Amino acid sequence: MFNIIRRLFFHHRSFLIACAVLLGVFQFVTAAIISSIDLPNALERFLVFAPPIVRTFFEQSMLGGSTAGILAFIWNHPVTHALVTAVAIALGAGAVAGEIENGVIELILAQPVSRVSYLLGHLMFAVLSMAMVAFAGLLGALIGQAVFDLRPFGWDRLLLLLANLFLLQMSFYSLTLLFSSFGREAGRVASLGVLAAIVSFLGNVIAAWWNKAAFMKPYSLHTYYDPRSILVDGQLAASSIIVLGGFAAVALAACLMPAARASRI
Repeated sequence: MFNIIRRLFFHHRSFLIACAVLLGVFQFVTAAIISSIDLPNALERFLVFAPPIVRTFFEQSMLGGSTAGILAFIWNHPVTHALVTAVAIALGAGAVAGEIENGVIELILAQPVSRVSYLLGHLMFAVLSMAMVAFAGLLGALIGQAVFDLRPFGWDRLLLLLANLFLLQMSFYSLTLLFSSFGREAGRVASLGVLAAIVSFLGNVIAAWWNKAAFMKPYSLHTYYDPRSILVDGQLAASSIIVLGGFAAVALAACLMPAARASRI
């Protein structure tokens, strides 16, 4: 299993480092922007002329434009989601379908390693990789807030945020790994993973903006990721842990089904 993790590290290290650096830089730069511009007043002036639906969105997601609300919103920004989700989907798609497409899977399983050990090696590497990228983003945010004199959030809330973000990405990794178990081309599997992530994200946004679409909210995985509630209110809903953790566990269990594994590997 250690050899599998080492091989994955050398194969994905450039991609993971790039995602970690970009997320850290994004968090740092946004802290610089927030400190250099009077965003609360600017947003307040903007909201005077904004439609009611836009005002509702800003009040819910950014607490009306407060500094704490904006800093929390950065963790729900599409750029943040894109970088961390890219890691989850890329690693999930390459675990089985990618190795089959490259013709490497037969060579790996010719070694004394079981299918379960092979998948567990990929899972352990994915867990470490997603945690590393998320922590890099947190480090960038902390440095930015310290450099530009922004009041930082408490460590207890930051750790809850990382836990919530990690569970969300584990859900997408597990789903993509399940797709990968039945696929032969990493590109197609990754496309399905990206589509699932986009549908989930847009479903949550539309449900938040449009009252008539509120019924969609429970069916979006992004609904159970709420940085504002964690960082500002200090609360991580039990439903977030149960739904995201349960979804990831069910998808991972499906990947280990003998019938699925025997048909692909």
